[in-house]
Amino acid sequence: MTLKEMKQKTFSLIEEYYPEVTGLAEDEDVKNKINGVVNQIQLDLMKYRKLNSKFTKNIDIITDKTISISDEITDCYQIKNIILTPNDTYTMPDENTIILNDDYVGTLDIYYYKYPTLVELNPEEVPVESETENENETETTETIPYDESFTFDLDPMLLEIMPYGIAADLLKMDMISGYGRYFAERYAEAKREIDSRRSAGMIFIDGGVDI
Repeated sequence: MTLKEMKQKTFSLIEEYYPEVTGLAEDEDVKNKINGVVNQIQLDLMKYRKLNSKFTKNIDIITDKTISISDEITDCYQIKNIILTPNDTYTMPDENTIILNDDYVGTLDIYYYKYPTLVELNPEEVPVESETENENETETTETIPYDESFTFDLDPMLLEIMPYGIAADLLKMDMISGYGRYFAERYAEAKREIDSRRSAGMIFIDGGVDI
């Protein structure tokens, strides 16, 4: 689902339940804050269906054997598993540091849960080179709106819930009239109904320690 489709779904949802609430899509205040709201909801939902990822680093004799996970992986939310090939022991003085043996040579694999790709708050249009049939012709660069090029990497079930969270935040100043309260309650209810089996899990550090 693209960002444009998510926004359209959110505004359609609001108009479906409250047809008297019109013009939100064109409201400048809403336009300025909706990308930030989308990110807040993504970060709230990501823990229910975590995104798997893997980082691999080849270790040779001259590689620094003290490895900072945050320096190597910028989108790490939670470590799942650390595997050395060939297998060897290592230490973790803290949750962000791996210390290998001085003579270790091999491969370090870190399996982890990652943060979702966040929406830019002040995006620019995305340049796209157009194809040419004649190789002698000069390729031209066109642009497409950012909302049409951005796609979410969250689980499809979470994307179905997101519009309720976005709507609740956009309308939270209208709690007294009931607009924001309705969507906040629907959003909370939907999160409770998420199948938790894919969100639950344990972290195992192979050759190291359990966390």
